[in-house]
Amino acid sequence: TFEEMVEQLYALRQEYPHIVSPKFSIGTTLEGRNIWGIKLSDHPSSNEAEPDVLYTGMHHSREPMSYMNLFYFMYWLCENYEIEELATNILNNRELFFIPMVNPDGLMYNYDIAPNGGGMQRKNRRETCGSDNNYDQWDGIDLNRNYSFYWGYDDYGSSPSGCSQTYRGFSPFSEPETQYIRNFVQSRDFKIALNYHSYSNLLIYPFGWEPETYPPEDDHQIFIEFGTDMTQYNGYLLGTGIETVGYTVNGEANDWMYGEEGIIAFTPEIGGFSDGFWPATNRIVPLAEENL
Repeated sequence: TFEEMVEQLYALRQEYPHIVSPKFSIGTTLEGRNIWGIKLSDHPSSNEAEPDVLYTGMHHSREPMSYMNLFYFMYWLCENYEIEELATNILNNRELFFIPMVNPDGLMYNYDIAPNGGGMQRKNRRETCGSDNNYDQWDGIDLNRNYSFYWGYDDYGSSPSGCSQTYRGFSPFSEPETQYIRNFVQSRDFKIALNYHSYSNLLIYPFGWEPETYPPEDDHQIFIEFGTDMTQYNGYLLGTGIETVGYTVNGEANDWMYGEEGIIAFTPEIGGFSDGFWPATNRIVPLAEENL
């Protein structure tokens, strides 16, 4: 739950204060919940001249593996710091920023309607589908169609309909959740971003708004080289959105982070078809491990 996520951020700080910052809020959601962040580094309270890396989870509120995975990674880094060479090197030479829940309102709506998991609310909680609608989980704006880069380019990669699961909103950055992600990104100098989703066993890079549209060749090769390294153990399919999930998206976070902010941004899609949006409890650790 949202409250348990906050408790975990507090626990990380209490146990590892030398490498974990106090939690901080980048802003509040439509329903007034904090969008919490935390920083991991060897000097977590200092602003060092080291590359910044961003990790986000739960743009879509029916995808809890997107933040369970991040907590697993944070604990792995902390437990292995000054023990395991790779964890030590990462924390000594990077500033890692984690925003585990971009969309806590949607998560807690799912908790209300299905406390044991399985709620299918994807979007945020803005009323968009009419107050007399009996299926109010269709309400909301798809936060991963609400970014400004090629926002509303067509009605295939996002929808103009308030009841659609890919409703893009009435304007780019119309939602507080995406506004605060934008503001936070623009306040730092992120080199890499990983925006986690689930599911499909994929690693997606820009661009998604039009088939056969790629970054300039030098950057395209960087995406391919990094992505090939990142998928060598878990075997996730690497490519653009149309090459992987098979459909276009516009107004999406990766495209905005790379297209407007120059960040090498990927979307890992965790888990296979049998896992679905709410994997069995005994699948959580294996899925986190294959993304580690």
